Amino acid sequence: MAKHTMDLTTGSVTKKLLLFTLPILASNLLQQFYNAADTMVVGKFASETALAAVGSTGSLISLILSLFTGLGAGTNVACANYYGARNRVKMRACMHVSMLLGLICGFALMVVGVAFARPLQVMMGSPYNVIDQATLYVRIYFLGVPASLIYNFSAAILRAHGDTKRPMIILALSGIANVLLNLLFVTVFHMDVAGVALATIISQYLSMAAALYLLFDPKGECAMQMRELKMNRDAVVEIVRVGVPSGINGIVFSLSNVILQSTVNSFGDVIMAANSASGSISGFVCLIAASFSVACVSFAGQCRGAKQYKRIDRLLINSIAGSVIGVCGASLLITLIPRVLLGLYSNNPEVIENSVERMVMVSWGYVLYAVGESTSGCLRGMGYSVMPTILNICGICVPRLLWVFFIFPLSPTFLMLNICYPVSWLISAVLQLVYYFSVRRKLRLAAVWQ
Repeated sequence: MAKHTMDLTTGSVTKKLLLFTLPILASNLLQQFYNAADTMVVGKFASETALAAVGSTGSLISLILSLFTGLGAGTNVACANYYGARNRVKMRACMHVSMLLGLICGFALMVVGVAFARPLQVMMGSPYNVIDQATLYVRIYFLGVPASLIYNFSAAILRAHGDTKRPMIILALSGIANVLLNLLFVTVFHMDVAGVALATIISQYLSMAAALYLLFDPKGECAMQMRELKMNRDAVVEIVRVGVPSGINGIVFSLSNVILQSTVNSFGDVIMAANSASGSISGFVCLIAASFSVACVSFAGQCRGAKQYKRIDRLLINSIAGSVIGVCGASLLITLIPRVLLGLYSNNPEVIENSVERMVMVSWGYVLYAVGESTSGCLRGMGYSVMPTILNICGICVPRLLWVFFIFPLSPTFLMLNICYPVSWLISAVLQLVYYFSVRRKLRLAAVWQ
């Protein structure tokens, strides 16, 4: 596997950041295409109600999964630190512990998701004509959660080694399978919501199988072994130290989005469908910023393990520049042809018209999100996971809740509701940058930042 790994502690920061980030971006775009394919197929070949049902479940699913996907981030940081420090023994312990955590948490979440799908939809105020289909989608989706978590933990291990290309290839192949199965189940067997959910979980199990094959390949650098799958206290502590704050960040972030989705639900199925379509498209823009952030976690993690702190400064500057340029380019495309893109999701003119302004505004707002995410990624890679979480709560979640309860009622329109996104990203970006420079100053005074 040596030819697939990348040492991020030496060489050009710009070149290695791009080489490392682009496969992550491609992987994330393919992952988003899973959801987009679901949304497109039901929107074009089923009904607005089915489109609303599939789209309205995203924030709920993220809320339930957030803590455990955060543990994947903990795996990434821990393994990257040990890789940079060349501590193979501790790195292997983290790898095997993470696989056990993924397996145990995956099956526990599957039970929770299936059991509480409908009560949670009721709590979100899902309309009577949407709730049955939304509940069905969530229940089927959670049957694939064990595969999803194990794949995400596996990809985190590979990224910590500097390998981002093979996770991309895995998602490309499983993504093709997802699209083909979507079309088969919906257009041929007329399964609607159940069809797209089933296609998603089949593709997730294919991704899991391929990732495990790479990790357990005896000729690979990882060469994981079944007999080493056991709990290790130090490894668990290291993963949890970074992973739990990251997971809590995701939970609170998702909770604010659930409240926003509940407000969207109050507008009815047309606005729900509009929110689903515009959110799916602008989600592709979000992934540019998110991919650079994920790269920063592994990159900064290796640099911290090798005590190459000054290299993290260059990493942050390059990551902000790259993600902002990417977001601006994608947002410009969306601004030029919004109705063409939305036409891929729905044939209903009312859905399309209600989507345009929200989609364009949120897409450009991701410029601010990119700054905060790159900064947060560098901090997490250095092992500072708690404060970025607190700052995201203060900068994103709290302002959104205040907006929903106090600002939005003054002008209760769909566009006014969505203005809270760029406002919260601006606050968060400022807070994250201030904290980064305070950490940098503290480490310089301690003669560590060299």
